[in-house]
Amino acid sequence: MCPADKKTIVLALRGDMVHRLTVKAMMLKKKTNEVVEALQAGADLDSVGAKGVESLDARSIVKATVAPGNGVLTVHGGPDGATKLSFTTPGSDADAILAEILGRSGRSFETATEEIGVGEAIVPPLIVGAFAGLIWAVVYGMAGQLASGKEVEIKGRRQGMQQMALWVAELLGYNGTLAVGAVLGLLIVGWLVARLVKRPQRTVWLPAGAAATGVASA
Repeated sequence: MCPADKKTIVLALRGDMVHRLTVKAMMLKKKTNEVVEALQAGADLDSVGAKGVESLDARSIVKATVAPGNGVLTVHGGPDGATKLSFTTPGSDADAILAEILGRSGRSFETATEEIGVGEAIVPPLIVGAFAGLIWAVVYGMAGQLASGKEVEIKGRRQGMQQMALWVAELLGYNGTLAVGAVLGLLIVGWLVARLVKRPQRTVWLPAGAAATGVASA
């Protein structure tokens, strides 16, 4: 089986247009650098090596948002306002990048805040919970084997991680592993509930006057 290609998104601004380029490759960093260099040299979007290109006229933007943490920006626009482009920024500078995009719209925007949706609120705890649960399950299985007098065999891939999990299982013991699992579960559930009760706020940009008239509720 061939390894799956990795994927990243590149933002390109040309005149009034905002472009979202999807780059896929096994050697992703090298391919991304090639795409960026081609863009900087002024190459056509269709010839830079991206797997897909989505475009939006900045002058059509009816709404823009920056997620909590300042790491993700989304712009809504197009002829009917239904086109949506999202970008993740590695430097937590989504607001600065969005300012550059909105500066090409030819209009002024007003900022407001709104609560993120339920789905957005629960995703981080679920991801952390799944990752922590997987690690705990491995340690718990090893602790159970040790408690029953069996020898834990380290084999296959990622033996270093297996060895570390075995060390934790030996350190905590069976009951200690159960206790840690219970505490982790309570912490993650508490985090999830807290995010649902008081959801994080995202920053919203609307064309001047749109908030008062109810326009741009995409």
